[in-house]
Amino acid sequence: MMKELRIKNILTGLFASALCVGLSMALYPDSVNVASRSSGLQGCRATTTSVRFRTLTMRGPKSMVTYRRLTISANDLAFATTASNNIAASDVVQCARMSALANMTAFAFDGTCMAYQFNRKLCSCLGGEKVIYVANSSISYGPPATVPFSTAPYINTTVEGIEFRQYRLVNFFSDVFSQVLKSFDVNALNIYEDYYLFPREGGGYNAAQSVYLDLASCVTDVPCGVPVLISTTRPTYYILNECGKTIQLSPQNEGDQILVYSHPGFGCKAFPDGPTYNCNVTFTTPTTLGLGYFGYFSGADGSCDGYTLGLETSGSSNILDLCTAANGWLDPLNQPLTITLRGTAAAKTFKAGFTVTMVLASA
Repeated sequence: MMKELRIKNILTGLFASALCVGLSMALYPDSVNVASRSSGLQGCRATTTSVRFRTLTMRGPKSMVTYRRLTISANDLAFATTASNNIAASDVVQCARMSALANMTAFAFDGTCMAYQFNRKLCSCLGGEKVIYVANSSISYGPPATVPFSTAPYINTTVEGIEFRQYRLVNFFSDVFSQVLKSFDVNALNIYEDYYLFPREGGGYNAAQSVYLDLASCVTDVPCGVPVLISTTRPTYYILNECGKTIQLSPQNEGDQILVYSHPGFGCKAFPDGPTYNCNVTFTTPTTLGLGYFGYFSGADGSCDGYTLGLETSGSSNILDLCTAANGWLDPLNQPLTITLRGTAAAKTFKAGFTVTMVLASA
């Protein structure tokens, strides 16, 4: 009889403990960093439960605010934050409530409550080591959109003693330009003004020359964009935006560079196969220019998919066929020079585009 009573008491205790845990988890169905103590049932002992909320809905000063859990890196958080506020709160629920009442965009709770203000939306695809809760209205579920370069946010950073500004890109055709990416090391320090840096996972940087990316047309204001570091910007023109024009260049110093991209977004957006193009742009300068051609416009058969692309210089009857020209630097050419793009795409195959770089060679 005593043995049966002991077994009955043990089973009763186990049932009560399980019920206590069940009630505790039911109070916090999907959550992190909240300490809860079960109570109410006789025989239940106090327990601590860590919970992880997917969403938290709290009343703000004007309406209900739904915070959604995201993960973010410390660097991305710094990139997005315009203001922060340390709030007195004992758990994540109280932290959410106080943040909503303070009309803050986001908050984090890791034993202390920190609320954040952002002036732009975060991408839902963010990832990192830090858990934050962001107001659902401040999360973007679509791909990043470009913003004007003059308004694009950036953070200052230093690499190997060199000052850079870190922006975010909507994209970068790393598969197309993988062969031009190189490790940023001491050999690149002497010409770092010509390079953009891309942080590598695990540390270090890959570098690509600025001729492979139209930075001004590829920046975004959301932290989940591709990070890129720059130190120098160059005067830029776009063939598709300048059709029929004659442009007088005024370089100031030997070695000055002018970048001429096929279209806005070269490096992050494909060349736009559109209507029939009948475009020629002429550049003139009082000095001799060295030229570089970097083309990702032709297919495997060496054609430009129905287009003709050429470069003609003053006093020459020969037009350099850029569809078949190899990438690289050309001999200094006389002025003026005309870039010609004509035709209609036959199959509309993917084309990254092309760049013509002009460098002041001599007076």
